Amino acid sequence: MRGSVVLTEDNGAVRATRPLPVLPISALDQLARVHVETSQASRLFLFLRSSVHVAAVFLLMGSCVLLLGGGATIGRNFSWAALVLIGVTALIHSYIRTNAAAFDRAPASQSARKLRMILFYMGFAWGAGAFLAMPPDLPVLAALLFALLPTLLLAFLLNDTGGLAAFLAPCGALTIAAAFLLSWPHAALDAIVILLLQWGLFAGMAMRRRVPLPAGLALR
Repeated sequence: MRGSVVLTEDNGAVRATRPLPVLPISALDQLARVHVETSQASRLFLFLRSSVHVAAVFLLMGSCVLLLGGGATIGRNFSWAALVLIGVTALIHSYIRTNAAAFDRAPASQSARKLRMILFYMGFAWGAGAFLAMPPDLPVLAALLFALLPTLLLAFLLNDTGGLAAFLAPCGALTIAAAFLLSWPHAALDAIVILLLQWGLFAGMAMRRRVPLPAGLALR
């Protein structure tokens, strides 16, 4: 070794190797930003593609609620079914629009905002079922299944905290309001458990989505 030059022997030939250049901090920062942007774009794409699965889930859950008893009258059942079907149609349209936008290169963030608005409507439509499709003597287990099963399935399918919160806010508020206004047998217990479990699932999803930067990129 002479100075900073290292002499190595390879098949009888002597070669000089110099230390590799060190990347500047600005290049590493740019690499970190590219990683974050790529991760966000991938999550948005998966979120948009999940709309068709969410539509199928709501169609199945709504059918189960109506087949297992539904509300007091056929008119209320029909009204709630119509609200849910409007949301299901909007979700399917969002999925079709997402596939079409892949060729037009439309901004994914704009499509994601529209999908979150649809999920907000779905939260309102599903929560309205607490008034229209639930019997007045609803037991605790049935109330929890009505409010928490959609939350659990959406947390699994969406992987988007904004979309999940858009659904939870109106759905939870309407279900809790129905518990007190319709005098469910265990209204206070229903409200407390629904709040804790719904937003507990939301908090768990938010923590799971925190993806750290690869080793060596988080320099500041």
